[in-house]
Amino acid sequence: MNAKIGAMNGKLGGEGRTFWGIAGDMFFFGIGASLTSQTTVIPSFLATLTSSAPLIGLASTFATGGWLLPQLFAANRLAGLRRRKSAVTIPATINRSVFLLVGPAIFLLAPHAPGAALAVFFFLYLAFWLVDGVASVAWLDYLGRCLSPASRARLISLGTIAPGIAGIAAGVVVGLVLSSPALKWPLNYALLFMGSGVLFSLSLISFYFVKDPPVPAIQPKMPWPAYFRRMVTVVRGDPAFRQAVLSALALGGLGIAAPFYILYGLESLGFPPASVGLFTSVQLVGSVFAALIMGVLGERRGTRSVMRLWGWAALATPMIAMAAPFLAHLLPWAVMYVYALVFVIVGMQGVANMAGFLNWVLEYAPASDRPLYIGFANTLNGISLVMPLIGGWILAATGSYSLLFGVAAVGPVGGLLLLRRLPEPRSAATALHQKNPGATVGP
Repeated sequence: MNAKIGAMNGKLGGEGRTFWGIAGDMFFFGIGASLTSQTTVIPSFLATLTSSAPLIGLASTFATGGWLLPQLFAANRLAGLRRRKSAVTIPATINRSVFLLVGPAIFLLAPHAPGAALAVFFFLYLAFWLVDGVASVAWLDYLGRCLSPASRARLISLGTIAPGIAGIAAGVVVGLVLSSPALKWPLNYALLFMGSGVLFSLSLISFYFVKDPPVPAIQPKMPWPAYFRRMVTVVRGDPAFRQAVLSALALGGLGIAAPFYILYGLESLGFPPASVGLFTSVQLVGSVFAALIMGVLGERRGTRSVMRLWGWAALATPMIAMAAPFLAHLLPWAVMYVYALVFVIVGMQGVANMAGFLNWVLEYAPASDRPLYIGFANTLNGISLVMPLIGGWILAATGSYSLLFGVAAVGPVGGLLLLRRLPEPRSAATALHQKNPGATVGP
């Protein structure tokens, strides 16, 4: 084993320590996130504290918005720093410490004060993702600055596939913990959150091993008024970029129903509590499948093709959910396994966003403005944070899962239509735009 690691380090040259430090960070963080999945474990936990669909959807809103929105500000704050490791480790130490409090808080408060448990959970959960969003800008800077393109490609594959495979086992653990008669509520959920907190802490320890090379050339931090004026100029002057952001937002319409698929399965289709573990596992299967398929598709056909594939998959998700009751009458023994396809596709979303939309931005943006495009794209894409709230309001107002799933299908349809006019970054017109950012790019 040591010989294999040494050989890999030799291939990576001086990047070996940084490569394995970040790989370990991604591995432990990915498994930790599996134990408290945003689309299975957390919605099922919140449903034990409240029947309010908007409140259940709020957790996904906090996770998405908390991670994306600070990046626009953190990117400008990062400018001017020659040493940037502390820009990751300081906020990461804070947010890991915060998450370690979630499990004990649930165990102590939930049995006697469910309202207080709910409030404390939301406070700690939002704080975790806000601080993680601050750290992520410097973390992404390490990927772009300290690793060669070949090493970065290997890292992204390893960092997706390895925790995905391990996360399948984590899903089995989730199923056993939630179905065990020896682990009563809320101890079962508290143990899952404590396990996530420990794994998140191990991910931070792994990152401490990366090197902290000085930035060779730094850009001075822009005054905030000038920074926001530049943002407006980029968005207003680049119709293809606007098209890409609008397409990504439309495809993100899947998020309207994402937190509620698990509740529909438990409440309406009658799946047992152990199914939460099954769906968590297959969700990780989806991420591994997406990493394998979308990487090859993006390399051979381009990032627009990846976005189109994701559009059709996102459209299929609410269709499967709406068909589940009919299947339950025809083949009741098979419905849970067919319904698991919903979570396979939901698990693909993060990889699809990276391999499709974010890679489109990386390939399309002029080199001089690439950091601005990335920061603006992520923050503008943060508008999707309202999707779970909208879904919760629809469900609370109508009580109809069918209507909710029907609305969730609208976004992917619109996204597929918008993608028809989105230019491929590898086209000749895009190459002209990269040399002359003012040039107009067509499909």
